[in-house]
Amino acid sequence: MKNIYHHFLLPLSLSFIIFSCNNKENSETIQKTLPLPEELSYKLDMTAENTAVNWIGYKTNEKIAVSGSFREFSTDRENKSFNSIDDLVDGLNFSISSLSSSSGDPIRDLNLRDYFFKYLTDNFKIEGTLGRPINDSIDVFFNIIGEDKTVRFAYSTYLTTSKYSNKIIHIKGKLDLVNQFNGEAFNSIHKQCFDLHKGSDGISKTWEEVDIDIKVLIINETNPKFHQ
Repeated sequence: MKNIYHHFLLPLSLSFIIFSCNNKENSETIQKTLPLPEELSYKLDMTAENTAVNWIGYKTNEKIAVSGSFREFSTDRENKSFNSIDDLVDGLNFSISSLSSSSGDPIRDLNLRDYFFKYLTDNFKIEGTLGRPINDSIDVFFNIIGEDKTVRFAYSTYLTTSKYSNKIIHIKGKLDLVNQFNGEAFNSIHKQCFDLHKGSDGISKTWEEVDIDIKVLIINETNPKFHQ
């Protein structure tokens, strides 16, 4: 029995101990060589070519669309980095110059300036704050002539069509110009454009709803590598 232990069990036990030690050393080596995860970093790109603030209004009973966009806008998050897109968006303050609205029709733009935007805010600035995204929605807090208005919009992010791992923030929804905003501005533009908003039935109609569609580029500073 003693011979069996010395000739078989003892060498096997030593081999197991040595193997276990080597595994522990290898594991420690692997753990030491694995790089620590990088801290994520995102920031806004508010350049004109990477930002779109579009609107669509409607006229006549046929609901003919009239579209336009704002060309001048700013936020308090430009040139600032955040660890997540949600953190970047949450609490973001924005300002949109309504004087920069362009519909492709100079007469319409003049009417909107003098008979709509003039009554919507007191300084031709549409200002507000973004809430924190919750799943596929986000609350937007507007300040319209001293009154706070909250509107819930659809919210999403997606990779850009380029091969870089940047993302687009997409916010879209509807504004009710009478119930959510200043009804005086709606009444003013409806009166000014009464004849222009008549349809084939001879009835003038200015729709109270306006569609809003906003897209902003988010730069991934952490991982600007190609994605598939």
